[in-house]
Amino acid sequence: MYLVDERRKLILEDIISAGTVYVSDLARKYEVTYETIRKDLTHLEQKGLLIKSHGGATLKQGAIEHPFQVREKENTSYKKAIARKALDFIPPNSSMIIGTGSTTFELANLLCMKSGFKIFTDSLPVASVLIESDNQVFLFGGELRRKSASVFGGWAVSMINDIHVDLCFIGTDGFSNLAGPSTPSSSDAFLDRTIINHSEKKYILGDYTKFQRSSLFKICDWSDITGLITNDIADKEGIAQVAKQTSVITC
Repeated sequence: MYLVDERRKLILEDIISAGTVYVSDLARKYEVTYETIRKDLTHLEQKGLLIKSHGGATLKQGAIEHPFQVREKENTSYKKAIARKALDFIPPNSSMIIGTGSTTFELANLLCMKSGFKIFTDSLPVASVLIESDNQVFLFGGELRRKSASVFGGWAVSMINDIHVDLCFIGTDGFSNLAGPSTPSSSDAFLDRTIINHSEKKYILGDYTKFQRSSLFKICDWSDITGLITNDIADKEGIAQVAKQTSVITC
């Protein structure tokens, strides 16, 4: 039997992972009554973390930042397709910055099998997968940020200010009803803007679900970006809106 706070923490992890949970499933999983689960969901709703619905609850978009370990398991096949498309825009022997994110991580997995590139990153997972490649890899220094598994702060910014690369690839948490890509972290947004300012060409990698999602901090305007690489099943009206300001590349 779980303590109340422990059970509620686990329920929140369930909903972060699945997006939607049901009272019947949770009651069976945690061996408590339906009424107990409803009280748990009410408590989490009052904290602004979810929205209760008939028979269950749904994660409130933008209410909580998903850890990298959760995000990397979402829509994996679509992220892999975007990463493969991104390879088409990388010239031989070029220099690049790969930002933090689960889709940029998929790109790093593909670049691991390539050689001859100079690759800079603020992402610990990206650096860890590329360390075995035949590329020259640089990890920016700075304070560690657990949620995004990355570095941030003045040290990282000063290092980015000392370079200018051929291109960069930046992730996003979504851009619904926004004039540009967004992220849940102000520190990540600031670092991404710095990366964009020191890159000749700049690409945002975002799967089709990002057209229905948004987060707290806008990274930049679409006009600052060379192109958005996304899935061809993305919302057509959303694609048309973004295409008014930058190139949209679908796969």
